[in-house]
Amino acid sequence: MNYDYSYGYEYDFDRPMNSYAGAEPVFAVVMTIYLVIIAAVLIFSLVSYIFHSVGMYTIGKRMGKKYPWLAFIPFARDYFQGDLAGEILLKNKKIKSPGIWNLILPFIYSAVLGVIIVIFFVGVILAVIAAEQPGNTAAMMGSFTGVLMLYILIFVVALAYAAFYMTLKILINKQIYECFTTGSMPLVHSVLSSALPLYEAICFFVLRNRDFTPGHEPHIAPPPAPSVPPVPPVPPVPPAHQADPVPPAHHTDPAPPVHPAEQPPAQEPKAPVQPDNKPE
Repeated sequence: MNYDYSYGYEYDFDRPMNSYAGAEPVFAVVMTIYLVIIAAVLIFSLVSYIFHSVGMYTIGKRMGKKYPWLAFIPFARDYFQGDLAGEILLKNKKIKSPGIWNLILPFIYSAVLGVIIVIFFVGVILAVIAAEQPGNTAAMMGSFTGVLMLYILIFVVALAYAAFYMTLKILINKQIYECFTTGSMPLVHSVLSSALPLYEAICFFVLRNRDFTPGHEPHIAPPPAPSVPPVPPVPPVPPAHQADPVPPAHHTDPAPPVHPAEQPPAQEPKAPVQPDNKPE
C-alpha cells in the first residue's frame, strides 16, 4: 500500500498592522471606565473627609476643646475623634484614652501583620527549597504545614483586629451621638457608621449644630482672667515739713445773763447846758 501524505503550511508574516485596529476602541472604553471609577472614588473620599472634618471641628469647638483644628489633620483626627467621646465607661472597666487607642491601633496591626507576612514568605521559600530536594518528604511536609499555619494566623489576626477596631469605633461614636440623640438612636447611628462609608461623615456634619441632650452639656470653664503686668514699686516719698502747731485760742467763759429786775435803771439824758451869752 502506498501511503502518500503531504502537508502544506503557509505563514503570512505580512499581516497589516491595522488588523488590530478593532481592539483600540475596546481599550479606550476600558480605560475611560477605569478613570471614571478612580475619579468617583477620589471625589467620594474628598467629600467624606471634608464633611467629617467640618462636623468634628464644630462639635469640638462647641465642647470647648483646646485644639479643634486637629479634625482636619490626617491621623491626628483619629485621636481627636476619640477625645470628643471622652472616657468610655464599660461594666467593670473603662477606657481612659480612647483617642490614643484609635490612633495607635492601626499602626500596631500593620506592624504585627508585616512581621507575620515576612515570616510567611520565608516559610514559602523554605517549603519550595525542601520540595526540590528528593527524599526529604518530612522537611517538605513540615514547611508546608508551617506555611499553612502562618496563613491561618494572618486570617485570625486580621479578623481579630477588624472586630476589636470596629467595636472601639462603635463605642466612640455611640458616646458622641449620645450628646445629640436619645433612646436607641446613638447605637443605631454607630453601627451604621461602621457599616456604611459616608454615613459617619454625614451624621457628624448634620449633628454639629444640634442642641446637646440634657445631661450631656459640656462643662466649659470660663476663660482665664487677663494677666495684669506687674506694677513697679513706688519709691517712698519723704514726709513734708510740718509747721509748728498753733496753740489753741484762750477760752473765756461767757458773762452770766443779768436778770431784768437786777438791771440798773436807765438814766435820762441830761439837757445840754446853754452857755451864758449875756453882756457884762
